[in-house]
Amino acid sequence: MPFRSILTAALQSAGLMLAGFIVPLLGQIALLIAPVPLILIMVREGKMPGMLALGLATAVIAVLAGGHAVFVVIFLSYGFMAMGLADGLRWRWKPENAVLIGGMLTIVALVVVLAPLVHGTGKSPVTVIEEYLRTSIAEAQQLYTQLGLVDVAQAMAQVSDRVVYYLVRLLPGIIVVATLLQAACCYGMARALILRKDPSAAILPEPSLATWHAPDAWVWGLIAALGLVALPDTTIRFIGMNIALVCLLIYSVQGIALVEFTLRKARVGTIWRNLIITIIIALPVIVPVIALGVVDIWADFRKVRTPAQNT
Repeated sequence: MPFRSILTAALQSAGLMLAGFIVPLLGQIALLIAPVPLILIMVREGKMPGMLALGLATAVIAVLAGGHAVFVVIFLSYGFMAMGLADGLRWRWKPENAVLIGGMLTIVALVVVLAPLVHGTGKSPVTVIEEYLRTSIAEAQQLYTQLGLVDVAQAMAQVSDRVVYYLVRLLPGIIVVATLLQAACCYGMARALILRKDPSAAILPEPSLATWHAPDAWVWGLIAALGLVALPDTTIRFIGMNIALVCLLIYSVQGIALVEFTLRKARVGTIWRNLIITIIIALPVIVPVIALGVVDIWADFRKVRTPAQNT
């Protein structure tokens, strides 16, 4: 049993996870890639060492988080993501299939664990989530104040009840989008690190992200979602907003594919390409990238569509 690899993977993953909740801005990038060490050990050493690393990392987080169960639940859901992505790499699934399975395993794990807890409160899910968000904001504000990050604490204090109201009702779309983007980022980074150490590794050959584009007809889904948003009924508008968020995920990937294509054309190294894309996903820079992905439907910047697709 590779105990040294297990210990290293566990400490790396737990450290990235905890940094995500403590360090402003850069911590979000650390949180984004927290499953990567687990993916690497599962691919290189097998699922059993990976599960042991996951268990050890979960124990470390449980101790350092001071009994906050939410940290443990979130990290365990990341463990399911790591298992799905590792299997995708080992069994050479198409990248989009591996990302979809890894991301949905995370969401299913969260729902299975949290649904009974929410039901046990006797309150509606919306009320429970709103109360949890307000409590979390207050705790985060107190933590940042203790760390001397006064500006961040003041920014947290500016989160109004109206913001919480919209955030809760858009949470389904936000969770799906954020989870699938994280899974895509972790897949790409883990794959790059594996091939960097062992170019002959038995994983999927060079993926075609740089030339990938969504079927042009899918843009009608985005148009329909925006049409629902324009209707007066509040419930229908929120349904439209959640659908629009998922549609925007598609065009964010298409925009990222354009960035990947450009970076490859400029001969930027694999590690640097993945780092740049990770930063784009974690920061507001993703907004113009999404717009670029939508424009690509008509502009076809990379000339990857056939003449039949352009007519």
